[in-house]
Amino acid sequence: MVALLASNAAGLNSSAAPALWLNQGAPQGQDTAHSQALFRRVEVFVTAASGTSVYFDGGLKDMISEGDAIVFFPASGPQQRGTIRIVSEASGRAELSSKTALVSVGDRAEVLVPESRFLSNKPAVGASGPNAVLDQERPGVGLPPGPAIAPVAHPPWEVDLGDVDPNAPLLAPIQSTPPEDRPYEIHGRYWLDLTATEDREGEGATYGTLRTGFDSRAENLFRQGGTVEFDTDFYRHSFDADDASNDTDSQIRIDRLNYRWGGNREQANTWQVGRFLSQGMPEFGVIDGLEYTRRTDDGAHWGVAMGGFPEPNDDLSTGSDVQAAVFYQWKSTDEKISLNSGFQKTWHDGKPDRDLLVMTSTWRPLDRLHVFSSLWVDLYDSDDQIKSGLELTQFISSASWRTKQGDGLGLSLSHFSFPELLRNEFDEITAEQIADDKVTRLGLNGWKNLTDTVRLRGRIDSWTDQDDSGGRVEGTVEFNDAILNDGDLSLSIFQNEGKFASGPGLRLRATKEVGGGWLRFTYESTETKSNDFFGAQDTLTNHVYRASWDRPLGQDWDLSLSLEQRDGDQEDASTIGFFLQRSFH
Repeated sequence: MVALLASNAAGLNSSAAPALWLNQGAPQGQDTAHSQALFRRVEVFVTAASGTSVYFDGGLKDMISEGDAIVFFPASGPQQRGTIRIVSEASGRAELSSKTALVSVGDRAEVLVPESRFLSNKPAVGASGPNAVLDQERPGVGLPPGPAIAPVAHPPWEVDLGDVDPNAPLLAPIQSTPPEDRPYEIHGRYWLDLTATEDREGEGATYGTLRTGFDSRAENLFRQGGTVEFDTDFYRHSFDADDASNDTDSQIRIDRLNYRWGGNREQANTWQVGRFLSQGMPEFGVIDGLEYTRRTDDGAHWGVAMGGFPEPNDDLSTGSDVQAAVFYQWKSTDEKISLNSGFQKTWHDGKPDRDLLVMTSTWRPLDRLHVFSSLWVDLYDSDDQIKSGLELTQFISSASWRTKQGDGLGLSLSHFSFPELLRNEFDEITAEQIADDKVTRLGLNGWKNLTDTVRLRGRIDSWTDQDDSGGRVEGTVEFNDAILNDGDLSLSIFQNEGKFASGPGLRLRATKEVGGGWLRFTYESTETKSNDFFGAQDTLTNHVYRASWDRPLGQDWDLSLSLEQRDGDQEDASTIGFFLQRSFH
């Protein structure tokens, strides 16, 4: 739960660190215009956990979007599947598929992000302003080369340029086609995600999860230039234990259904109605209602949003909460600085609830230096019982710098605490935890290319909460196309000082092109000593074996198969996963 905010604390993997692309695609510097369709495995870390809600340190800047699949790798227990529910610029919230899953702060996870978002340099749904970091600006880990793909011939140009002034700027607009004369376009994806786990430790239990969904966007559907977004999924989870009754849970939920129009070259006003993630301030979460945004003459934006405020639960239930918000976005003419600010007021069952002020900023003082900050401040009054005045409930700041050769350093700082709410946003927390629990983290990352095929990476993270402190040190050496032909190999050694357990570990990972896809094998071994525990089980040694095969099937289909085996003290579990996705346009 969130009260254990610092249990393992692997730290923040925000833009301060090199993004770890455990993906399939072209290496850095290679033209990706003709890469095959697939998804990337974007690495993130858990920053908080409460029941089935898990918060992580990736966001819109990493091209992560609502509905994306996420796989968690707990320090203790089998891998767990989840779904991204809410995303802001540098953080997000996922919902675990299993209600009995145990995920702790600091656990590693991978988000399956469609490759098309990077190829088009388009941020995830809900991004706004100049905050999205393009893929070529992110240092990778030495990506394995992709399959050789022949260039695709460009079709003949359909626009007659005979009357165009040859002295006009190259990118000058030729002619704006009105919406009624443009065809509509529909694109999106649908997927099937299956996972089964057999836990043979103790009394034994089996878990099964089926999830399928549909995410689409229709542009100019009504010949008026607007966009319709629709995102829904079906979920079914089953649990069977030898000494307990069977349990099955199913549901259908709509994550997004809205219509947005305006906001183009000719229209300064943008309207959005339905269930949506705010374009002006995604940090405010999912809204059932109306949003209006106005673009000013100097390029800034201001707007308002009002309507229902769905609870972040299994079915996004709405009706108990409503919200009203205002926001303002500004960026400098050279786009090196952007500032976003917003204020949100919520009511729960007709009673005033949260007063939240959010401010975010991006700053590029140098071409290779990027700084991002996000500040959340809660305002309390006499109606609140536990807290008063102003409180900094969330702060994230990260800075990354890289050289022309691709080396770099990153620094990150974060702080989290519980806001006092009438709304049931966090599971099973007490008034004492709301008043006292907090965690602050500081992280330093670095990466150095020794040769064209060998890279060193390191990270140091420290955390402090209301009771304890700890941290993590990890060093990695990576070989890209050096030991494995058309593949990479990495070795990581780490030491973890968690809230309840500490100990060393190592991780060996190999990736190689096999059968038109990418085969990845990971072996991880840890020795964990329980803090303040004495007895035969105070030190546990565990081993994890993971294998996955990710392959594009033609131009539109993606397939991922995964296996995991956990062995060691008090552990014996196997997990098999199947993920199939089709993109359409």
